[in-house]
Amino acid sequence: MMEILSTGEKIKRARIYKGLTLREICGNKVSVSKMSCIENNKVKAEDWILEYVAELLDIDVNYLKSDISHQLEENINKLKKDMNKEDIEEKLEYNLKYAEEYGYKDIAFKIIHMMYNYYIDKGQMEKLQSISSKYYDLYEKTTLPQNRVIYYMDLGRYLFNSGEYEQAVNYYNNARKMGKEAGDKTILAKITYNEAASHIMLYQYDKAYEVAIKLEDMIDYVEGQTRGEFYHMLAILSLRMDKGRFEEYENKSYEAYSDNTIEKSMAIYNYGVIMFDIGLREKAIEYIKESLRVYPTEPKEERVSYLIIVIDELLENNVLSLAQEVCNEALNNAISLDNIKFIERAYYYKAMILQKENNLNTAEMYMNLSLDALMKFGSKQDIGKRYMEMGYMYYKLENTSESIKYFNLALTLEKKV
Repeated sequence: MMEILSTGEKIKRARIYKGLTLREICGNKVSVSKMSCIENNKVKAEDWILEYVAELLDIDVNYLKSDISHQLEENINKLKKDMNKEDIEEKLEYNLKYAEEYGYKDIAFKIIHMMYNYYIDKGQMEKLQSISSKYYDLYEKTTLPQNRVIYYMDLGRYLFNSGEYEQAVNYYNNARKMGKEAGDKTILAKITYNEAASHIMLYQYDKAYEVAIKLEDMIDYVEGQTRGEFYHMLAILSLRMDKGRFEEYENKSYEAYSDNTIEKSMAIYNYGVIMFDIGLREKAIEYIKESLRVYPTEPKEERVSYLIIVIDELLENNVLSLAQEVCNEALNNAISLDNIKFIERAYYYKAMILQKENNLNTAEMYMNLSLDALMKFGSKQDIGKRYMEMGYMYYKLENTSESIKYFNLALTLEKKV
């Protein structure tokens, strides 16, 4: 635990550790009553007293001079690097308590902002709701203009992650207006990107492009992956809206992603998906193949997760031979990893591909293998849905008894749910 101590508490602890009384450290320099008040945080010690005590107790004077606000700021910087650690929630709450207790409202705002985003990342909606009123109170009390922008930005992010894209647009739009006044170009750039992303989720591509094009004036305020994401969005919108700048943005996104092959591969894949949507089928297939080539083969878990995404897209667009090839790779890797969930997905997609190829007998085998795997970990809803699919499959195979059997199993399970 990152303990926070007032100057008085530090003096008292060091004095007791040295085995000294108040009178002994005061000597003829400081009155005992004043030193007692200093130790109990009733009086602030002058610098000369801190220098005298530091020398007497053999401790760093800068340590004594570091007050609670400085300790909290230092802790915040450490916590930003430790957001994935198991005890992060406990540490955030500990620091928030001290910030509130000593009236450091702007510091408390920083901490609750970190907590809010941590809960969003973890999908912990109940905890988000539990701190929402406190977050609002600190927002009302904050004195820094950028904090008001951050608050609206966080609410926009919460709404976006909850699928409330219309409301997210409103909050991001308000945050963008505030951001212009606050003058923080880095935050303004992130808000603009998120607002455009919300429009994309609403299929409002004209509005998304109108907002996203403003990112060009903010590119210099971000770098690395963030810059890649900006150009990635501009490339997608330019391609979809036929603005004539796709290749320019595409190349800039690759440059920004640099050696990040996963992000680069996903960008190539996303361009391919848009090409399918706008009717550029052959070009889309080329992009999907290139994304498969670029995506790293290790670690295998990440590779298989990616392959499953690709198979789904290829299946939707009836690119069956490539889907079968990718599915074979996914299945081989899944078996070598002994990952039952990956194995189930690979069997399932092989069955779906074979059904589309009208190879129903072989599809039956893989669908049964998929069901056997799913029974080991799937929810009742997942299994019920699979029973329905099995029923339709056997219906196509003209196997009436098996078809009725699985439809009945699905209905029975639905009643239990």
